Formats: sequence, C-alpha cells, structure tokens
Amino acid sequence: MSLTPDEIYRYSKHLKLDNIGIAGQLKLKDARVLCIGAGGLGSSVLLHLAAAGIGSIGIVDDDVVELSNLQRQILYQHSHLGMKKSIIAKQQLSALNPYIHINEYNEKFNLTNARELISQYDIIADCTDNFTTRYLINDVCYHLNKPYVFASIYQFEGQCSLFLGKESPCFRCLYPMIPTAEIAPDCSDAGVLSVLPGLFGVIQATEIIKWILKLDNSLAGHLLSIDLLKMQFRTFFLSQNPECLLCVLQQPLESLRQVKTCHHKLLISVNELEQKLKSNDNMILLDVRSIEEHEAYHLGGLLIPLPELPHRLTELNPDKLIIVYCQSGKRSMQVVKLLKQANFNCLSLEGGVLEWRRKIFNVNCDGT
Repeated sequence: MSLTPDEIYRYSKHLKLDNIGIAGQLKLKDARVLCIGAGGLGSSVLLHLAAAGIGSIGIVDDDVVELSNLQRQILYQHSHLGMKKSIIAKQQLSALNPYIHINEYNEKFNLTNARELISQYDIIADCTDNFTTRYLINDVCYHLNKPYVFASIYQFEGQCSLFLGKESPCFRCLYPMIPTAEIAPDCSDAGVLSVLPGLFGVIQATEIIKWILKLDNSLAGHLLSIDLLKMQFRTFFLSQNPECLLCVLQQPLESLRQVKTCHHKLLISVNELEQKLKSNDNMILLDVRSIEEHEAYHLGGLLIPLPELPHRLTELNPDKLIIVYCQSGKRSMQVVKLLKQANFNCLSLEGGVLEWRRKIFNVNCDGT
C-alpha cells in the first residue's frame, strides 16, 4: 500500500508530524473503523475519521433524518429530511474524501448481526444513545477482543473512555447493571446542547486515531468527564470490578441479560443509619429525589436528582461510604445497583424517608 501524489498533498499536515509521517498515514489508510450510530456523536466521529484518511469506514444506522436532528447532527442538511441516515452519511463522506471506502449498513444493530459486523473491523466507535445497545457493543467487543471508544452525552455533560477488549476494565465494570430510562434518559427526553456531541465525537475520533497509530496516553483505563456549563474537564481512573460478570466471571452474552442483584447486601436500616449519624461516621448522604421532594423534607447531605446522577458521578467520593436515600427506597436501590460495584462503597436506606419518619418520629405518611 502506498499514498498517491494527491493523498500526499491532501494529508501533508499529517505527514509533517513526527508521530504520523508517511508510515502513520499508511496505517490510517489501512485501518477499518465501524461507527455504530450516525446521529450527533456519529456525525462528528465520521466527518473527522473521513477527513483524517481512515481507509475503510462502516456506518450502522437504520434511522431517518428528522428536523429535530439538524440542531446537532452536522452531517446532514435540510434537504435530507426523511432520508436514511446511513445512505446520506455515505454520500456526504464520499464527497468529503473520495480516497476512502464507505460501507453503509441500513439496519438496526442487535444481537443477530452484532458479531458479524464487529468482527470485520479493527476498532469500534460506540455512538449510540441507549444503554441496551451500549452493553451489547461492550459484550461483543470483549468476546471478540476488539477495542472500542464509548461516549455518552446528557444536556451539558458527557463521558468518554476507550475499552481494549480483554486488556482493560470493561463497560460493565463502570456500569454493572443497565439503568432504567428514569435514571438515564436519552437526548430525546432530556435534551442536549448542540455542540456537546460534536466535542465528544472529536474526542472519540482522536482516541481512534491514536489507537491506530499506537500513540501513548489514551483513555484506556480512564473515564473523561466534561461539564460545559462549568467548563470542567476531569479524568478518573477505572479499575476492574472484581465481581464483573463479563470480564472477571466470564458470563456468556445470553445470561448477562438476565442478571439480578441480591438486595439484602445493599441495604442499611433506619436504626443502623441513626447510629452512624450519632457516631459521626465518615460518610456521604445522597438524596436522589427531586428538588421539590428534597425541599419538603430531607435527611441532609448531597442532592443529585436521579436522572442527573449518571452525569454527575464526579461529585461523589469513592473513598467514603455513600448512603443513598429516596422516598421509599425504590429509586435509591436502583442507584446503588449502578454505583456499588463501580468503585463506590454505597448502601440504600431501607424504606427511605418514609421509613425514617415512621421509626424516628412516629410519623405515618404515604409516598412512593
């Protein structure tokens, strides 16, 4: 494989970089990258990978372009409304760079085609917007020992990491169980700042290019968290969860979708919490109810409403015991299932605020 004179001129700014040069550009030309999802994140990832000269790019998406997409999905134009994203994406990228090859898969990514699609590519870009697909990408990539770059966005915040198949902690080490839509709503329900997916798409593309070029200092084993409102960029170390069902216990794909957690190991009673409060134990109280519920009555501590929690993990201290509470204990149990095995030591208050008021103040009240 070699570069044509036009390619040499096109990528000349790359060729001047010591870490790329001719040899590095040839690695990019020889690389095969699969992008799952061609929405906000995918638009940014695909444009930058195509411009950089990735030789073969696959696009998986069965959706059509809608008017509400155009606020952030910069790969499409108003004239593309109602058309298939994968087909339009291929046309746009081919027009941007005629020296690369584009494969479009106008189909839904699922358990039926996941292995076949992923096995054909060197590295995967997870540009999806739901946890079910994210877990599937993670699980298949792990079993096939394929690296992939994950990104998740919410309103003004987002997260990104690089998972290296069997060589690093996996996505299930970070999120052991699939959260409900109530805990982690997607962009269609929660909204998103237009530039946020563009930024994280650039970061994903950067990690992919660095991996192809074998450059150091990647996000492997780390989680990058960005809050654009506060303009805060933070990086956190990810460790392997010793009880991870996938990368430690080696559960097959089918059984991973039927996992349940033993509740009794995750609970703290009202009496136990009262004793800890009296002894001034080094812990954090975390209220995951709404602002209105918190203002009406609370036990103190930190307020992070449940829908915001996945994107505010950086506010929690993994070195302290976290007691999570809500109104009746249902929401707090959901939160503990997510946090317990992700480097956080946490328990759910059994019965929640309602049980606290019954036992401590003999107040009878109803709630959920």
